[in-house]
Amino acid sequence: MTPGARALIFEKNFHRAAELRNILEGAGYGARTVVYQAEARTIASREKFDLVIAGFDAFPLPPEVENIRTIISAPQGKMAQVEEIIVRYGVTATVIEYPFEADKVIRALKKGEPLAPKPKAAQPDDIPFILGKSEAARKMKGLLMSAAQVSSTVLLLGETGTGKELAARALHEMGPRKSRPFVAINCAALPETLLETELFGYEKGAFTGADKRKAGRFEAADRGTLFLDEVGDVSPAMQVKLLRVLESGSFYRVGGESTVQTDVRVVCATNRDIFEMAQSGSFRRDLLYRINVIAINLPPLRERAEDLPLLAEHFLGKYSTEFGKGISSFSTGAMREMALYRWPGNIRQLQNAIERATIHCRGEEITEIIFDPETRHDQAPPPPEVDGLAALDYSAMKERVLDFYEKGYISALLKREGGSIQNVCEQSGIDRKTLYRKMKQYGLDKKDFK
Repeated sequence: MTPGARALIFEKNFHRAAELRNILEGAGYGARTVVYQAEARTIASREKFDLVIAGFDAFPLPPEVENIRTIISAPQGKMAQVEEIIVRYGVTATVIEYPFEADKVIRALKKGEPLAPKPKAAQPDDIPFILGKSEAARKMKGLLMSAAQVSSTVLLLGETGTGKELAARALHEMGPRKSRPFVAINCAALPETLLETELFGYEKGAFTGADKRKAGRFEAADRGTLFLDEVGDVSPAMQVKLLRVLESGSFYRVGGESTVQTDVRVVCATNRDIFEMAQSGSFRRDLLYRINVIAINLPPLRERAEDLPLLAEHFLGKYSTEFGKGISSFSTGAMREMALYRWPGNIRQLQNAIERATIHCRGEEITEIIFDPETRHDQAPPPPEVDGLAALDYSAMKERVLDFYEKGYISALLKREGGSIQNVCEQSGIDRKTLYRKMKQYGLDKKDFK
């Protein structure tokens, strides 16, 4: 690109867009800045450009600029996300990092040489698909990174909506099998007979309607990864068959007489207490030993409060682009609402709430989060205001703060134990008489927690 040529700068951040424009115009190039997808489409259809400089959060690009040479701008340390964009959208692009250095930007324009950072050892923040910088998220990502380098069976544990399939995909993408298939199946979504044919396939004539041989998920995932979601819901008979294939690497298609050999890395997931199930006999212990080689707990969103703004902004960007809206942020009130909410459905529920809010938003800022009606009570009360506390003497302030957190603590225990007074006493060490007195003081009734 020679001086005099024109660039379309598609940056969602006004300051970065202005900085790039100043660098380009100072070097004799023409530049036009846009912030929204609709704006980019309109401008690109009317004017001719020799280059597009797009922020890494601006993808997918509108079709009007797909055939124009592209430079991707990204913050330092985000090369994993950039590489994911390049693979997902088939982009051939130069990369520039910000904070921008004018000489590097101009050199990228003239030569088209990638300005990627020097290779470095993988860090937890580099893991594809998994967003989060909290201590809980970093610990989880560190375990995923270690497990990805081997082919041992992994058991992903956690509440519903914590991102178990994304974690399984990350294990696949970071490991030596990433060029082979990743195959997922929800074991709880299918009845036993259908689950068997889906997993192992069937031979022609195995049952009415089986007019030809069909390969199952184990065959489809050969030399790749098979993700068995909700493995705790499979029947005892299916548990036996899963144990056999995990032990031997071979199985029979339904209606078949010869064994099929397969080389599959298996990742299992469940939101049930599979260890308690093994104790009670509803889940085979020998199968649990097979799938529990590496166990990774995925923390609930309430233990990752630090990550909530990052996740919320990610989903806002996704749905704002998908629905063709120019929504760029959340109001302070909306962010406070999300921070106070307990998110029983975790990241999936957060994603759904932001999708709804994006659909109903009529401006450039989301001012209200629409929660699921049946979980609205999961919003936590706000803590005492600091300004209000400052008006109290030290003793009264201490009592007010203690009451707030003591009530929250007892409420959380009652909720977790389903209102069982005995269990709460055993877990907390509070004697029964004191617990009843505290419950009366705070207006708590065990029936409300059953």
